Amino acid sequence: MALAACAVHELAHMLVMAVFGISADEITFYGAGIRITAQTEFARPAVKALILSAGCAANFVSALFLFRLDFTAAAVSLFTGMFNLLPIGELDGAGLLRLAVIKRCKPENVDGIMRYTSIAFSVFCLAAAVILGRGLSFTFITTALYFIIVSSRRI
Repeated sequence: MALAACAVHELAHMLVMAVFGISADEITFYGAGIRITAQTEFARPAVKALILSAGCAANFVSALFLFRLDFTAAAVSLFTGMFNLLPIGELDGAGLLRLAVIKRCKPENVDGIMRYTSIAFSVFCLAAAVILGRGLSFTFITTALYFIIVSSRRI
């Protein structure tokens, strides 16, 4: 189910990219999902925002359709969309936040704002899981620590 949700997510990115004449340079399958690399630096910010938000939107729409058919599949799709909206690391939410920060802040402040926002969200998610959860899994702790480390790097 998770792989299907990731596939829907990434296919939506590719569909919007194709609409704007942008092709994928590389598609990578790895432990956390699927990553598409494309040359979008010359695209308008609005086009970049559409591309970045397409995957999450597709997950939310598919969750609505799956809700009556298979609640678990709907939940996985919904979680995939929500997770990708986090402003952490290389997730879509971080890309969307970067576009907003670039538009509103001085260029020399963008990387710092992104780094501190990413760290804050990573720590917040870890703290929320500890406070609200009934225990932590090794996978969750590893993922949270990975996000904190990735966020702490110089961009």
